[in-house]
Amino acid sequence: MSAINGAALFPDGGFFMKYQLSYLCRVNAFFNEYLIAGLTIAELIGYTGSLIIAVSMLMTSILKMRWMILSGNVVFIVYGVLIVAYPIILLNGFNMLVNAYFIWQAYKLQGNYAVLPANLNAPMLERFLVYYTNDIRKFFPDFQRFEKDDIVFLIVKGTAVISVAGFRKNSDGSCNVVIDYVANTHRNMKPGKLLFERENIFSLLNTDTIYAQSFHIRHALYLRKMRFKATEKSNIFVLHR
Repeated sequence: MSAINGAALFPDGGFFMKYQLSYLCRVNAFFNEYLIAGLTIAELIGYTGSLIIAVSMLMTSILKMRWMILSGNVVFIVYGVLIVAYPIILLNGFNMLVNAYFIWQAYKLQGNYAVLPANLNAPMLERFLVYYTNDIRKFFPDFQRFEKDDIVFLIVKGTAVISVAGFRKNSDGSCNVVIDYVANTHRNMKPGKLLFERENIFSLLNTDTIYAQSFHIRHALYLRKMRFKATEKSNIFVLHR
């Protein structure tokens, strides 16, 4: 039996290339000619990328901001491909790699968190409370200062103080959360999980029960994620050993 001649099966050697080019032309025409509210789909994708980047600039959390910018980079790369704009593709491709690297670094460094006992007159504690006074009052409006018997911890990332947590003993042996504040630049669940899950907070406080009062919906959501349970009072939560 003679060998099958590929050229005989496909006498036109450029058939597949022509088909691919035809397909790409139809796709390109769809994204650049089909209108929605007077805008092409490609333009809508470009505006979406711009909106994502703009929203990211409003975020106070550095990690969340980088995730948003990374998403915007991906959208802009798609936009650049659709309009065949190589400068847009190259710039956003580079930015995407840079953001991906820093995001990876951020998750790599998550083990650098530590909970440290703090003296009430510690300079870094006083500096932290003064610097974030206005934001602290949004979540803990009753907080003025610590009392001498309060138990206070600083949560650090590397060498930077990012959070302060204070507890006050009750006569029945339980503890109240006086303050559990994370700086807005590092606001995520990691400090809380470190404090309430990885560290044996009950042993540190020598208690079996911790109460927390919430004055803000975001703080209430945070407490639930830290496994606090709602009580009969709507803004009081409790965590048992």
